[in-house]
Amino acid sequence: FGSSPRRLLLERSPPASYEAAMAFRTATLVLATAAPASSVVLRGRQEPANSTYIGEVVHSVAASDLSSFDLGCYMEEDPSPLESGGAKGRSYRGLASTTVSGRTCQNWLADHPWTVGLTPEQDVKEKVDSNDPESEETIQWGNGLGNHNYCRNPDSSMEAPWCYTMDPNQDHKKELCEIPKCPPHPRDFHEEAKDLKSEVEARDCECADQLYGNTETTADTSVALSTLQKGKSGRPCRCAGRR
Repeated sequence: FGSSPRRLLLERSPPASYEAAMAFRTATLVLATAAPASSVVLRGRQEPANSTYIGEVVHSVAASDLSSFDLGCYMEEDPSPLESGGAKGRSYRGLASTTVSGRTCQNWLADHPWTVGLTPEQDVKEKVDSNDPESEETIQWGNGLGNHNYCRNPDSSMEAPWCYTMDPNQDHKKELCEIPKCPPHPRDFHEEAKDLKSEVEARDCECADQLYGNTETTADTSVALSTLQKGKSGRPCRCAGRR
């Protein structure tokens, strides 16, 4: 028997790794921030605002031809301290535009058959250090809305991306979309980097000479009994052994 949009979506595998998921999110974020909300190109079939939807399940390219990259995945929680406001798939910027039942999503800027009542909010990216061109960036996720009918979770009202459907039946006004969860973050690299930075710098005890030798000569001038040195605080230093 034929494959339904729901079956096709269910058979899609989520990104194989956290890195693949992040590559997708980075690519979609670049595309989303490169153009204003009003100029986002629609993908898939969108019903005209004055058309009459009779409730059929639509077999369209939006449901059947999306690659796993276009479909993407959604984050249950913000994966990094540098991100905020993206939990429950609010940061999802993929191209899914049909619901779990196969219904076509309504354009977020349209008022037929449902009044959306939500205003587009842009994602906001800022450098942690504005004076450092290579500084990491923070991102405050907007709601992802614009002139499109892609699944989103703009108000965090559901546990995953959803949309208003083109079905005028009240029972199908809002439905979840069939989008896989992103793989969990295996390690917190930002925190690990901070810890390593603090350990290597050893600002209080200034252990570099004792651990690694004098930086002005190639001779091995490291001191084994470096714990006898006192730091800036006046307390004895406990410099770790050489790596």
